Amino acid sequence: MRRLLTVFFVLLALGLALAALGLLVARRGGAARLVGAERVLTLELAGGLDDYRAAAPLPWLDAREPADLAALWRALGAARADGSVRALAVRIGDLGFGLAKAQEIRRQLAAVAAAGKPVACYLDTAGEGSNGTLEYYLAAACSSISLAPAGELNLLGLWADPLFFRGSLEKLRIEPSFLTAGRYKSAAEAFTERGHSPAAREALDAVLDGYFRQLVGGIAAARGLSAAEVSALVDAAPLSAARALEARLVDRLEYADELRARLDEELGGDLEWLPLSSAARPPAAGGDEIAVVFAAGPIVRGAGGFDPWTRDSAIGARGLGTTLDELADDRGVRAVVLRVDSPGGSAVASDLLHHQVRALARRKPVVVSMSDLAASGGYYLAAGASRIVAEPATLTGSIGVVMGKLATARFEEELLGVTRDPLARGAQAGLYSGARPFDDAGRRRLEVRIGEVYDRFLGVVAEGRDLPRATVERVAQGRIWTGEDALAHRLIDELGGLDAAVGAARELAGIAAGEERVRFYPRAQGIWEWLAARRPPAFSGELARFAASLREATRTPGLLELPAGWRALTRPF
Repeated sequence: MRRLLTVFFVLLALGLALAALGLLVARRGGAARLVGAERVLTLELAGGLDDYRAAAPLPWLDAREPADLAALWRALGAARADGSVRALAVRIGDLGFGLAKAQEIRRQLAAVAAAGKPVACYLDTAGEGSNGTLEYYLAAACSSISLAPAGELNLLGLWADPLFFRGSLEKLRIEPSFLTAGRYKSAAEAFTERGHSPAAREALDAVLDGYFRQLVGGIAAARGLSAAEVSALVDAAPLSAARALEARLVDRLEYADELRARLDEELGGDLEWLPLSSAARPPAAGGDEIAVVFAAGPIVRGAGGFDPWTRDSAIGARGLGTTLDELADDRGVRAVVLRVDSPGGSAVASDLLHHQVRALARRKPVVVSMSDLAASGGYYLAAGASRIVAEPATLTGSIGVVMGKLATARFEEELLGVTRDPLARGAQAGLYSGARPFDDAGRRRLEVRIGEVYDRFLGVVAEGRDLPRATVERVAQGRIWTGEDALAHRLIDELGGLDAAVGAARELAGIAAGEERVRFYPRAQGIWEWLAARRPPAFSGELARFAASLREATRTPGLLELPAGWRALTRPF
């Protein structure tokens, strides 16, 4: 029986490998037949967009275009340099990523247009019974915008509506017990309050003001309108397609097939229409390497990693630390770009990673590139880098500490009839028990502890950013900042995306422009790693997303972590 199973799995693996090879050959063969032909590249943007996902071992299981932001960045760079590319046609659907990622993509689309290749964007609609602000903001970076005649432009602005569970917890006899360091550190307010505290509202209002200013300014500059005109159009939304055309927010009302026919006629010649991925080039074989390491998700102790089934990811102190150690010893790697998209997490794991980032930075340049979110523990590890680059809309900062638990003893006893009879040795043995709130003695001890963690956090930032401690204390207090504001407070060095980060790494390493080789990390998963990964949940779709969001919202935060409501703020639409 064992021999039969072995033969079966060998034959299965061989069959899968041959099928994958056939698909790849077919794809490459199709591209090869078109070498030299003039092309219009096509791109569809819809749903979420991870910064990076190691390629699936079976290509048809991960055939979405583009697979991730890293693939999009590389492909758009190749399109700019490809002389056979005449234009780029982009279809924008409902988007599920944040404003900072949208700014990265806008910059890349504008660079394609600046290279003499028009970027024509098409929208069926910008929101249908929903907010289409992000979709239109992204489209505004294109050379031209086409909107379907029956579509609408829901340029509604920003809406942030986090959940507060204090009332529900009271009904369930569950007692929140939290301590914080930093008056803006609002991670526990989802459990302790019925609405925003004055400090949290102040910080939230500042973020929304910054986002709104960036949205209005970006649209105004792209469409040749004043900021006042764009603000008035936001207040007048939703707009019909005809009204959007009249207001000069779009250039044409037409369907997707009509856009294609028009581009064929305007560009002339027999044009091939191919997906953007056909322009992607593999990393150059020679030259000095700049390693781009992607770190996404909450920060945890241990290996971390990416689950190919659920697409969940975590930054593991041991896993990412091993990668950084290997890059430090790799003589072919001249500089490292660490791309961070994280709400933070474990204080210990954040400190371990900060230590390794600093150790690496003593041997070769390390540039942190911040994505939608790099706050709390995410900022802690970034503070050890040689340079920090962030988008204007990146959420960062949150230099503060939170600690606590949801005590369930009353829920168990009064609603379920469950009782406890604990036995203990040591006065503080039950300090972290989930049954009872902290008593006065325990609270005093924990206040000392979080004060020590906060003090260390302040010192890490002051040393890493070369700032007086008093300056750091003024901008800390657990307050979240946009990248734009973080630059003004010297928490980052430069506004920009991956291009800016790679350019900074190249400059610090003394590499001549165009002579670098960019390689992405971590490495792609092997087929056995993929097969051994955790299986998908029994349900999927909207129900799975709802369950995941509820589980995330009601999870007590780590010491250096943003609450779920703040993470949701990366897309307040």
